[in-house]
Amino acid sequence: MKFSILSATCALAAASGFLPAAAQTCTRDSEAAALYLPLDEAVRRALESDLRPAAARAAVATARAERAIAALRPADSLSLEFENFPGIGLGSEIENLEVTGTFNRVWERGGKREARTSLAERSVDIAEAGVEISKAEIAYEIQSLYVDLALTQERASLAAERLDAARKAQALIEKRVEAARDPLLAGSRATADALVAEGELERLTQEAERLRAALADFWAGSPDFGVDICGLSRGNGHDEHPLDVTGSPELSRLEAERRQAQAAIRVAEADRVPDVTWSAGVRKFGTDESLAVLGGVSVPLGAPKRAAPSEQKAASQSRQIEAEADALRQSLLRESARLERTALNALDAIRLLETGPLPEAERAVSLANDGYARGAFSYLDVLDAQKLLFGLRDQRLELLRTYHLAEAALARIQARNLPPSLQETAQ
Repeated sequence: MKFSILSATCALAAASGFLPAAAQTCTRDSEAAALYLPLDEAVRRALESDLRPAAARAAVATARAERAIAALRPADSLSLEFENFPGIGLGSEIENLEVTGTFNRVWERGGKREARTSLAERSVDIAEAGVEISKAEIAYEIQSLYVDLALTQERASLAAERLDAARKAQALIEKRVEAARDPLLAGSRATADALVAEGELERLTQEAERLRAALADFWAGSPDFGVDICGLSRGNGHDEHPLDVTGSPELSRLEAERRQAQAAIRVAEADRVPDVTWSAGVRKFGTDESLAVLGGVSVPLGAPKRAAPSEQKAASQSRQIEAEADALRQSLLRESARLERTALNALDAIRLLETGPLPEAERAVSLANDGYARGAFSYLDVLDAQKLLFGLRDQRLELLRTYHLAEAALARIQARNLPPSLQETAQ
């Protein structure tokens, strides 16, 4: 497959000194570059197709409608009453009929309408935070899957290199066995090594294709793209970002919930002030032209006493949310520090491998091959040297995976895992 060939080229280039630092660059010709899907583009496609942000935006629309409802004042009312309606006997006279029409309006006092609107506004903020949480979750899922796919391809490239070395050794040993220069055991061992390398390559290739299909499923697309380590380079690296979790979408939602609880306190405080309902109307007596003007005022009793429990409940909820926010902030800071240590430890381990064991292991393979060609070493010596080299290369790939997954998780916590254009939109 063309992507495997290109990935192998990148892996061989990476094997000569790749470090996931800011200075690391990857170059491809224009035709090859067109085949690759950048990480930002993968995230953008997933965000456009995933239904979770749409569901969260529907919650925002609902919250905004509730805000509009909360801004309405109590509806006025008209009432029409009939008294002494004609009946039978003494009550059959139409002149006794009385008709009363009344207009009623509630005068909200204590800032209830403003407090109610503010409470509904906080619900909008909570719903909008839910949109950002869904986007951050999708971006993290894509980044994790992208890392696994890229590293699996790199492992497949390493397995291809190992298979190539095993087949060359197998061909050479078969000639030496035929010439009675090596025992039959060496030939069997070389054949087994080639079969193991071939099986490993097949397994990793299939795993990479499954991961590619899983990634394409996020936007219901075709897995006709390539990814690699080069596509993971973003910005100037992990260590430029301080341990700052103030932009965490989870914290933003809790902050919106805290403000909502404070708004609920203001609503409860406003309920201490009773509303006044006033009315005005006219009454017509019988069939003559006699009219009377009516007016009235009603005020509920015991409003402060009834509002006290609601106020206490709102205050308790506010303290609860503040405690939850403090606990979450502490947890996120600890997790950020852990992820930073993990990433930096992985970088340090990679640098140590690149500057020490890997060059020596490559030199050992070269010496073992030369010695074997001169008859000074056995095939097992060559095999041990190759096993050490490939083991170190595989260890480096695992460290790369650790580094990039820690970076993705840290970016998720710090709300910087969206493509730059989408970050600007969110702000």
